[in-house]
Amino acid sequence: MSLVKFQQALADVVASPQRCIALRQDSSLLDAYDLEPRERQRLLTMVRHEGMSHNCTLYRANRLTPLVRSLPRTCELLADRLTEVLEQFWTEQPDAEVQFKLEAERFGRYILQHGIPGIKDDEHLFYVLREELEGLDDLFGLDNHP
Repeated sequence: MSLVKFQQALADVVASPQRCIALRQDSSLLDAYDLEPRERQRLLTMVRHEGMSHNCTLYRANRLTPLVRSLPRTCELLADRLTEVLEQFWTEQPDAEVQFKLEAERFGRYILQHGIPGIKDDEHLFYVLREELEGLDDLFGLDNHP
């Protein structure tokens, strides 16, 4: 068994509900992982299980929590655009950062670099985002002074 390849494939599926759904229809998506037949069958069985959607939801909740807790006003201002921005961020940066501050910084930089879909310039949102990013050290009790 190639445990590392199996674990990577499982992690990739859990991190992307779209990939999970696509895999239900097209098992050739697993070809990239060079899995043994037994591993491949296990993954396909897992993907088709009704509980897999819960795994995907928990993963996304774990990625969302640092952002909502660290950048609450930004998330509130994004409102109905938040889901779309998160989808793009998670697609382009699929590896989660386990440290809240670092994940919040990555998300903030992503927004500042890529903007908001359908919005050319939202000065108030960007002001609030920059303010929250600057306050992360205080939020997490980090002292920048020597």
